[in-house]
Amino acid sequence: MITRYIYSIILASAVTFALFFVMQLLVASGDVNLDGDKAGNIVDMVRIDRDEQAMVEDRKPERPPEIEDTPPELDLQVNVNNPTDSGVSFERAAVDVGANMSTGFGGAMDGDYLPIVKVAPQYPRRAQERGISGWVLVEFTVTETGAVEDAIVIEAEPTGYFERAATRAALKFKYKPKVINGEPQRTAGVRNLITFEMEE
Repeated sequence: MITRYIYSIILASAVTFALFFVMQLLVASGDVNLDGDKAGNIVDMVRIDRDEQAMVEDRKPERPPEIEDTPPELDLQVNVNNPTDSGVSFERAAVDVGANMSTGFGGAMDGDYLPIVKVAPQYPRRAQERGISGWVLVEFTVTETGAVEDAIVIEAEPTGYFERAATRAALKFKYKPKVINGEPQRTAGVRNLITFEMEE
């Protein structure tokens, strides 16, 4: 057992001396003169001054192409005829809507109703774009004051284009009412033919 201790101490001493020797070699080989000239690659960095000013482009939106040919203006003609007005016919009625309409009937003579103001209807855009012409027969009542009410469409050719414009225009018509014994009377069943025509 003692021999084992002796061998262990000898082996430990040998390892310790070996480690010291290796450390001495490492220290000796690492002793390098840092101040001495050492050959190596030298990197020379040169900074080039660049123009830091940003280039600004002046961009403008492109102008849309101009329309060379404008479509020709269409002359729209609207005829307003009243079949029941004792043969009286108004063509292309353009009467001033602001006309003075007196409702005093004092001293008025007996007689049938007479048209005073007939407003030409507005040509419907859908029919205008398709180049469609036509007519509408409207029936309405002339009141005691000469106003128009209860306008309805009796006939229309073609259907579905001009009815609304014709009834709106008819409601703006003004009449001298029918007078019997000096008293203005309501007149129902008055008919008016409104023609829509496009002229080139």
